[in-house]
Amino acid sequence: MRKLVVWNLMTLDGYFEGSKPWDIEFHNLAWGPELEKYAEQFGEDGDLLVFGRKTYEGMASYWPTAEGEEKIKTYMNGIAKIAVSRTMKSADSAAPSLRIRC
Repeated sequence: MRKLVVWNLMTLDGYFEGSKPWDIEFHNLAWGPELEKYAEQFGEDGDLLVFGRKTYEGMASYWPTAEGEEKIKTYMNGIAKIAVSRTMKSADSAAPSLRIRC
């Protein structure tokens, strides 16, 4: 049986990003060896990512040119993705992608 894993980093009061879109500097407060190992495990076990439009677009713009964390970068750029959106016209990241309109 396959697993569906939901993984989000957010503040206790529900913020995912700062005052500007994709201002996720606060994620560095949680990032460290344990979370990096957890992320790498997804790359070894996972075979598909599901994103909403904004997260898909943010990830698609970040990972192709990301610095460091090469193991995670390779996994994020190579894994298949599904972007769920009513407004996206295409899903053009480096990895195979499928756009689903709802």
